[in-house]
Amino acid sequence: MSFSSETKRSLSEELPVKRCCKKAFLMGILTYAGIFSREKIKLITEIEPAANDVAELLSELYGIKCNLYVSERKNSREDDESTSAVNSYKITVSDRKEIAKMSADMPRGSISLYRVNKNITDGRCEKCRSYYLRGAFIAAGTVSRPDSSFHLEISTPYKNLGADTVDLCTKAGIAPRLTVRGSNYVIYYKKNSDIADFLAYIGANSAGFDYINESIIRENRGLANRAVNCDTANIKKTVSAAAEVMSAVEYLKNNGLLESLPEDIKKTADLRLQNPQASLAELAELSVPKLTKSGINHRLKRIVEIADKYKRGIKA
Repeated sequence: MSFSSETKRSLSEELPVKRCCKKAFLMGILTYAGIFSREKIKLITEIEPAANDVAELLSELYGIKCNLYVSERKNSREDDESTSAVNSYKITVSDRKEIAKMSADMPRGSISLYRVNKNITDGRCEKCRSYYLRGAFIAAGTVSRPDSSFHLEISTPYKNLGADTVDLCTKAGIAPRLTVRGSNYVIYYKKNSDIADFLAYIGANSAGFDYINESIIRENRGLANRAVNCDTANIKKTVSAAAEVMSAVEYLKNNGLLESLPEDIKKTADLRLQNPQASLAELAELSVPKLTKSGINHRLKRIVEIADKYKRGIKA
């Protein structure tokens, strides 16, 4: 399985908790994939969890029962070393009355003039925009392996939708570039740090840290060329620990558990969320009051312990 497919599968394995975020996630997928109109819905994906997500959310949010078909074809992707067959999952809805149940949440304008429905992305919930972009990436995005090149993109045949996607990413603090490739409008990033930030924003923390890790390795490789040895094992250990903390914080936040944390632990969790790439020393310096590296490390370990207990059903 390619790095891009692995990332999409990971993003599809856990649905949002809040109803508004579920709508944003579903609309992100449907708006950027296949056909999504008042006459017909058609989605084709190789990501089984994503197909299941769409079927589940259509039923849960709108009471719509869809048709889910599975077909098999030989894998021909150059970036995937696997030679096994690849399943393709197709979802269709053709009943206009059923689709009409979604009318208030669908994209604005006719198909050729599609616009993002701002009621879905710009509401009071700060997570809806990230879940919408998560859905868009799953449906129409790709990301290269970080050890080969730095490239992430989302493509759409709709000009206005492309511009709106740029606007959404810019509002998230990660401004992309936009280009035209054939009949598609392509929103893309080429800078390592931007790709890592975007992946983290949509919840792909593991893939984001792979990019950070590769950046660190390349930087240290350059230093090694100037007679500085690079301890890759320690770098990976540091990145792995940071990824574990970010995953724990995201879990607590997505499940409404941050507010129940002791005040000092909550402040540190918020600080890590706001500064996902900061080192221990930088986090200690940003803390109010300032902490030692040992102090900040103790709090981060405590966050991981608390999240782990909740996951195992043990009250922290």
